[in-house]
Amino acid sequence: MEAAVRAFEADWPMARVSNLMDDGLFAWVRETGAVVPEMYDVFRMLTRYMISRGADGILYSCSAFRECIDACIAEFDVPMLKPNDAMIEQALGAGSRIAVMATVGPTIPSISAEIREMAAARGQAVELVPYVVEGAFDALAGGDAARHDALVAARAREIDDCDVIALAQFTLSRAAPAVAAVSKVPVFNSPGAAVAKMRAMLGA
Repeated sequence: MEAAVRAFEADWPMARVSNLMDDGLFAWVRETGAVVPEMYDVFRMLTRYMISRGADGILYSCSAFRECIDACIAEFDVPMLKPNDAMIEQALGAGSRIAVMATVGPTIPSISAEIREMAAARGQAVELVPYVVEGAFDALAGGDAARHDALVAARAREIDDCDVIALAQFTLSRAAPAVAAVSKVPVFNSPGAAVAKMRAMLGA
C-alpha cells in the first residue's frame, strides 16, 4: 500500500487517493497457499464499497489475488488495473527470459500466468525463472525494512542468466535500488508503471 501511495505522490500528485486495505488477506493466502472461493466474495465486497464511494478508477495492489481481481474487472463497469499489468508490458519489451522475484510464494504462479497471458497476446515466446526470497516478507512485516532489502538484493545477485528482473509485488519496489545495484540486467517494479497507466486510462 505504501509503495502505491509513494508512486501517486511522485507521479500523479493531483489525484485524490483513497486507500482500502484488508490486512488479513495476505496471511490468509499464505495459509491456504492459493486463492480459495471465499476470497472472491471479499474482493467483490471491497470493490462495491469503493465504487459506492465514487471511485473513478481502482488500482489493486496485491498480485497474489489475480483471479479475484479478474472477476471484479469482468463484473464492474469502472476502470480497474491489476497491480502488474504495466510492469509486465515493460518487462516483455525488454526481454523474453524473465526472472520473477517474490517474497510470498503464491505470488509466483499468479504473476507468471499474467506474464504468459500477455506474452501470448503479443505473440511473444517467454521463459520465466521464479525466485522466492525466503524471510524477506516476515522481515518487512516485523519492521526490519533494511533486512528485507538486503535479502532481496542477495537473492538477486544469484540471477545471471535472465534478460530482465521483474519484482512481482508492490512491497518489493522499495528494494528496487538495492536490486539494481547488484544486477546487470534491467529491473522493473510495478507501482510507478501502474500509476502512469491508470492516469492514461482515466485520461487525466
